[in-house]
Amino acid sequence: MTVMNPIPSNPKAIAETGEKIYNERYRAQYEAEHVGEFVAINIASGHATLGKTAEESLRKAKESDPLGLLHLIRVGSAGAFRVSYVSHANNDWVYR
Repeated sequence: MTVMNPIPSNPKAIAETGEKIYNERYRAQYEAEHVGEFVAINIASGHATLGKTAEESLRKAKESDPLGLLHLIRVGSAGAFRVSYVSHANNDWVYR
């Protein structure tokens, strides 16, 4: 079953489509049973592939559909990964 036509070609549209599919079809069940796991959403088929790690989820999804366009979600989290940085008000120490 095709979810949308045409398939989006920019990252923002791919993410929005993947989130929409996840919210409509999988969120309730996965957040009750699979918190912390990863799910790769194939935005063309709407198929979801679970894995304990991001790599496992993506590998399984690619095995199922090598040409699939995937959006990765960590179940129960705002994003698949956390990004952080440290800001130093005085960076002079870098140049000593």
